[in-house]
Amino acid sequence: MAYIDDNSAYDLSLFEEPEQLEFDEAVSQENIVYDLDKERRQRRWASLNPLEALGCAAASVMVIISVAAIIHGQAQLTELNHQITYAQRTLTELSSTYTQVQMAVENKLGPSVVEDYAKNELGMTKTDGSRKEFISFSEGDKAVVAGAGEKSIFERLYDAFMEVWSSGE
Repeated sequence: MAYIDDNSAYDLSLFEEPEQLEFDEAVSQENIVYDLDKERRQRRWASLNPLEALGCAAASVMVIISVAAIIHGQAQLTELNHQITYAQRTLTELSSTYTQVQMAVENKLGPSVVEDYAKNELGMTKTDGSRKEFISFSEGDKAVVAGAGEKSIFERLYDAFMEVWSSGE
């Protein structure tokens, strides 16, 4: 608590008016007033090298092209995502339609429908034991070749040709 009366924590000199400096008139005439903004602009343009300016312009163009490429890629990606979503929605709708059509086909061509059509429309009945007929071969199995005695036209021509050549000896 010893620092209560002491103002060393605050710098009150900032709020006091500055002391007026007295200049000698001979020294004040030698002082030249400069326009600092004008000098800064002149130094800025004088220090700018054309190659540096070209490099900065090229870098700026590259940045702009990169940003444009990224934006274009994002636009294409969004468009392709929309197309994928549309195709998936269409696929879902078509598979639902396919399932409905398959069920309709099964209802129209099911075994009970075919049996009912055969019974009512065609007058058919199911087979039973009384309708069976057995065939028996008393002589045994035979194999008969159709047209075995006849010769084809090529065989007849061959035989004629052989007769002509054999008679020439």
